[in-house]
Amino acid sequence: MHYKVYLNNKAILLTDNLTNRPNTYVYGSLALDEIIHRLQYGITDQITLYSPSIDAAWKNFQKHFDVIEAAGGLVSDKQGNYLFIYRNGKWDLPKGKMEKGENPEETAVREVQEECGIQNIGIDHFLFDTYHLFTENKKKRLKITHWYKMHGERNDSLTPQTEEGIEKVEWINIDQHPEILQSSYENIKLLFNSLG
Repeated sequence: MHYKVYLNNKAILLTDNLTNRPNTYVYGSLALDEIIHRLQYGITDQITLYSPSIDAAWKNFQKHFDVIEAAGGLVSDKQGNYLFIYRNGKWDLPKGKMEKGENPEETAVREVQEECGIQNIGIDHFLFDTYHLFTENKKKRLKITHWYKMHGERNDSLTPQTEEGIEKVEWINIDQHPEILQSSYENIKLLFNSLG
């Protein structure tokens, strides 16, 4: 079992499988600030933290951050196109923070609708969670995003949620435009890799 937490395109891998990877440490033997420093300043692209008690290590890891839960969708149409948003110079998938009283499925549907201006969507199934670290208002935050495979109708007109910094919303065929994933995030690449 493992958790892969991204900091930009670098990663912290928490695992209970002790392998002979470079930059592997026993969980707790390297300070979190040191780990983040090594990743931020390009000293390494990945640090592996081993713990035989992965659930306990993961709970402990989360205590170092303000945890934010979010949900989003990998939305496809009948022609095999996927719904992308373009924001901050990157192609991304629609997602956002859970609001009080919402469950992840409700958040995923709401965020796709709000960010893309699409209405006719539905959830097929849960994919998996992704994790990434960022700093906001000088606080270290861990975002846990619950991802769902979803479907939508291409005949809906798309309207980017510009107040969220979204410049474009487009249906894109990844087979015809694989370069889109090169200007995306590692977590988004993981989602597409999981499709096979």
